[in-house]
Amino acid sequence: RIQILFESLMYQVLLGIIVFLYLFTKIQRFLLRRHVRQAACGSQMRVCVVGAGIGGIGVALTLEDMGIRYDVVEKQPELGGTWYDNQYPGVACDVMSHLYSFSSFQNPNWTEGFSGGAEILAYCNELATPIHHRIRFNTRVTRAAWIDARQQWQVELSDGVTELYDVIVTSTGLLNKPHTPSFKNADVYQGTTVHTNQWKKDITWKDKTVAVIGTGASAVQAVPKLATFGVKQLTVYQRTAPWVPPRFNRTYGELVKVLFRWVPGFQRMYRWFLFWMYEMRFFIMFMLANKRVPLIGRLHGAIQNAVHNQMRKHIRKTVKDPELAKKLTPTYPMGCKRITPSDSYLQAYNRDNVELETDGIESFTKTGIKTKNGTERQHDIIVYATGFDLIGSVNAFEIRGKDGKILSEVHGDAPTAYLACTHDVCPNFFMIGGPGVVLGHNTVIYMGECQMTYIRSGDTRGWLCI
Repeated sequence: RIQILFESLMYQVLLGIIVFLYLFTKIQRFLLRRHVRQAACGSQMRVCVVGAGIGGIGVALTLEDMGIRYDVVEKQPELGGTWYDNQYPGVACDVMSHLYSFSSFQNPNWTEGFSGGAEILAYCNELATPIHHRIRFNTRVTRAAWIDARQQWQVELSDGVTELYDVIVTSTGLLNKPHTPSFKNADVYQGTTVHTNQWKKDITWKDKTVAVIGTGASAVQAVPKLATFGVKQLTVYQRTAPWVPPRFNRTYGELVKVLFRWVPGFQRMYRWFLFWMYEMRFFIMFMLANKRVPLIGRLHGAIQNAVHNQMRKHIRKTVKDPELAKKLTPTYPMGCKRITPSDSYLQAYNRDNVELETDGIESFTKTGIKTKNGTERQHDIIVYATGFDLIGSVNAFEIRGKDGKILSEVHGDAPTAYLACTHDVCPNFFMIGGPGVVLGHNTVIYMGECQMTYIRSGDTRGWLCI
């Protein structure tokens, strides 16, 4: 009841502030665009944009609007970044579609609340139409070095070409370099292995015994789909149970799409509502605690307990086997690990061909996996749903800044950047989606828009973008 009361009050407050913020933002964005165009007039600088994912596309569109010369370098044969690299079954965004899009290029035609990867990739391609001809595909940046005498960057490409640029903007993403744990005797396994980030579409699944290692976001999305592929047995190896609240996905009818398309401000107001709903939920659930005001602290504790109890009740109600439900219930507070909403993950464990293994993996064998309790299972296919190498993604290529300092060595194991965007070692160098920018409760595209606003204007008030 407390949770329902707070959500009701939250929605009323949101509706009250949305109209004001919407009108205020429209005026500010108009003034900012005017300032940016005037500042860029006559500029002869050249910019290298590294990566043609959704962030790199946004940067390119910004530079196109400013009239600045640029090139986009993309290692893959097609654009899309994360949404091109990750094409495993069930891949989707866990942020609602109307928020996981650019404020200046909204899509009224989303088919569902949480769109799948293919639909997001189509959005990226449509978004990139004005700048597609500026992308150099199948080309990697292998090295970038700051030439102090010229006050420029020397950029070496995989095709042997070396270019000089005044500015570099990297948007290499964080979800493109797979992390594969080192398991004992992994090299002796004779079956098929595949990582969710490097999916093989030619695998035959029917009547196969399959192992999925990991229970993060990729596994939560892939497991329910794989279970329907006619597999004989699907075993999920779990180290830590994730919190999996209902996603409450929905499809949008044609009438709703017409409203989004033709009613002025309707879709933007909906975006504002979603944004502040996510923010208020995060604040109430994780930020409301106040030790100086005992009443607020007790209220926060009551809300947290209510939400956790509701989630445990949901798991027990959804999973038919009580012992299995217990194994699928996390023992840590929500928010300590990424929350992975789904309408089908917990339900998949009610299928006869899906089982959960919580004992640790001892080693691989020629035919499967042996766990620490001595149990050995045979698997025709092993799926690594083990996430990404985030440090490797941040250090996508060698960057030598001032005094020959290598940025990856300066970063070490804990990369940092000013506003997750710049570093004092690298002049005229910007990162979209840099260290510390990723958030688990709202859209990362908004963060990218904030960074783009900072890059193009020097104005740190990036919240004007949305």
